[in-house]
Amino acid sequence: MSLEGHLEDLSLADIFQIIHLSKKTGVLTVENSSSKGRIVFHEGQILYTSIQSREKIGERLIREGLIEEKELEAALRIQKDRKVYEPLGTILAENKLIDKNVLEGILREHLKEVVYELLSWEDGNFKFEPEKTVHEVPLGGSINPEYLLLEGTRLRDEGARGIETVETKEMGYPTPIVAREGSHANTLISLIEEISIPVVSTEVLLMILRFAGEVLNRAVLFIIREDHADGFGQAGLSISVADQRIKGLRVPLDKPSVISDAVHKRMTYKGPLSDTDWNNYLVTHIGEGMPADAFIAPVVEDDKVIAVVYGDNLPDREPIGDTAALEAFIKVAGVVHLVSNKSNVR
Repeated sequence: MSLEGHLEDLSLADIFQIIHLSKKTGVLTVENSSSKGRIVFHEGQILYTSIQSREKIGERLIREGLIEEKELEAALRIQKDRKVYEPLGTILAENKLIDKNVLEGILREHLKEVVYELLSWEDGNFKFEPEKTVHEVPLGGSINPEYLLLEGTRLRDEGARGIETVETKEMGYPTPIVAREGSHANTLISLIEEISIPVVSTEVLLMILRFAGEVLNRAVLFIIREDHADGFGQAGLSISVADQRIKGLRVPLDKPSVISDAVHKRMTYKGPLSDTDWNNYLVTHIGEGMPADAFIAPVVEDDKVIAVVYGDNLPDREPIGDTAALEAFIKVAGVVHLVSNKSNVR
């Protein structure tokens, strides 16, 4: 799985969640007009971080009086002479130039500070390059990126509760997607690897529908036109001539419905359907009654909603479960759809 694009299309927090959920090993490079950052992942956990505009760990240790400049120079010479790369911290600790416990604390703090700074970037480019090499876990250990996202949110808005995802995204720290037991992480990995191969835009939408049909009992994909949404395809519907009925659906965007809400608000919704004429129209044409809960998510391409995913668990009356992996894939698919369209234009 290689992944690249613009932070304006896919935030760094979303990228962290995707790499963590798919348990990937590799290097994420982030660059804007003034600096460049690098984050090394091992099986979805963060091992190392660096940023050009920030002091290096050796400089920090000198500034805090933990080592002397000549000790840093000696450690750097040892590092250069070794045939296999070893982190500076490992060399400092094994040569007893600094207390191991003190160094571990400094390294963890340094890692978190770099990540928090990178999370504040709102524009720039990113590229994740997978590696097969298993990195040795450094002093200070690896850190779960979801912890960093949660902590970043807490620091950003201390004491806030019940903030909606769309609001926290505007602050730069979206609410983390937490992978629970039973989530569809394996399918996410498979689809992201599949979507990395050049595909046409229609295939991207079919992949979304396919995944939605695995996470939910029933799923319907709508294509957004200028002033309405047209049914595109379905998965899991047991009504007769289901494909024809879905392609006959048309929902106006200027009338209240879960579809128009997803387009105008550009946010995911999980919960009961409100009693509106066009929600009732949707339920009637999809069939099997009113669901206890529904899942609705926009597919966003270049700041524009191009499609909407609707899903529920009928004929069962069970509530919607964990949709973290599906939401992550929908975000990636929007970026890939944009790239596919640009490639086709060329």
